[in-house]
Amino acid sequence: MPTIIPTDRNQMTFMTSLDDMVTPDHPVRLIDALIDKIIARDTEHFDHLAPQSSVGRRGYSAAALIKLYMYGYIHGISSSRKLEAEATRNIEVIWLLSGLQPSYKVIADYRRDYPDQIQRVNEQIVRFLADSGWISGERIAIDGTKLKAYTGWDMIDGDRLDAQLAKSHRQLEQWMKQLALNDCQDEVDELDGDDPDGGPPSEILQQIDKLHEKIRRLEGLKEELDRQGTTQISPADSEARLMKSARGGKYPAYNLQTAVDSAHKMIVVGAATQEATDFELLEPMVWAATGRLGREPAEVLADTGYADLGDIQRIQRQGTIRCYVPENDAPKTNRPITFDYKPETDTFECSQGRPLEPVAKGRYNKTKDVYMDHYRGTDCTECPVAGECTKAADGVRTLTVFHGAEWREQYRQQLTSRYGRERIAERKALVEHPFGTLRYWMGQLPLKLRGLKKVQTEIHLYTAGYNVKRWSGLATFKELLDQVTRWTPGKMPQAA
Repeated sequence: MPTIIPTDRNQMTFMTSLDDMVTPDHPVRLIDALIDKIIARDTEHFDHLAPQSSVGRRGYSAAALIKLYMYGYIHGISSSRKLEAEATRNIEVIWLLSGLQPSYKVIADYRRDYPDQIQRVNEQIVRFLADSGWISGERIAIDGTKLKAYTGWDMIDGDRLDAQLAKSHRQLEQWMKQLALNDCQDEVDELDGDDPDGGPPSEILQQIDKLHEKIRRLEGLKEELDRQGTTQISPADSEARLMKSARGGKYPAYNLQTAVDSAHKMIVVGAATQEATDFELLEPMVWAATGRLGREPAEVLADTGYADLGDIQRIQRQGTIRCYVPENDAPKTNRPITFDYKPETDTFECSQGRPLEPVAKGRYNKTKDVYMDHYRGTDCTECPVAGECTKAADGVRTLTVFHGAEWREQYRQQLTSRYGRERIAERKALVEHPFGTLRYWMGQLPLKLRGLKKVQTEIHLYTAGYNVKRWSGLATFKELLDQVTRWTPGKMPQAA
């Protein structure tokens, strides 16, 4: 059966230019144009690797390395060695870098040594998306996920550190004794007229050096453990924290927090934290998103893990933001007895129509660090449901109301309204999408760096890659390129 005849490998061919190898509307051209636009308006910030003298080879530009990383993270490639290979065989990368072929060490060193430049690019991409209307900033959803640190699964505690230190000191003492015996033998050989062997064996000195280095490392881990005030530490990444997995078990990890805009599910903020839970992270994430956008979002959505009512109250009172975060201790709705507050008389009325009057106001509870009011029933003795309402010996119901209860009731009504229920249901569809997409591209979001600051650099690359890839499919190539051409990068706004 006849088949298509391939081209002879020895046949000479002519290529007009490298640009002809990439189609005019290829998405890689958007990456090139966007990064060039960001860097061209801030060349001083991205000036790096320029030798101070004419001696030595010239360095690669920040633009080339950022484009390479952007392409890699969009296409599920985060390894510097794999990126090096792509620069030699992938025609899209060859075009993007204009034929440059940086080594894996240059690629890895840039990610490690210039986190501020990568952060700047990520921030400006968010600013571009906001200026172009792809990020509205009206409603953001916040959520977190655990990322396993680039280290083993084992964590070490203070007792194990002490045991390893004691063992290392014993081994060092033994090797030092062996070294002293060798020195004595050399002196005896000299007295007998024999030629000494020229000093202790190199193996002994190597073992001593290794033990000294191990002791220094263990002592450093012990100091770091004491400084952090934690009970366990990862030997390879001392800044990782032991966290629970959603599938059970614990491992050294970082808590990735994201704030996602509702318009097109773009990531406004991605932050790596050391907090094992989300409980205290709502307020920092809201103000981080405000700083990134330059204004407050109108609405914030989150799950019950963020339900710190103190944070929610401060957020709503300090600005114009409305929070839709379900309470994790919401009261049961099927209780037989309910109480309604009557502000005109400062009394409560139970569902049986019997009043409760104030008996103590503004008492301070040191354990809960709150002030409270106490109300007591005035007509409970003849109530038919008194046995269900209270277990007090006198059969009279006492109601304790914490200060702020009025706001809490208003907030509860905000959540249980039809609009509030719709927002709570919407949250999962918004914020889970980026996590699922990134895991689809990259697997389990593998981290290649260690330490909180370096991990944050990787998060900037992940979020920037996600946003650019999502943006590239929202309109035609010409429309998107025109947006880049018209856009004028500016300074990032500061949070109020």
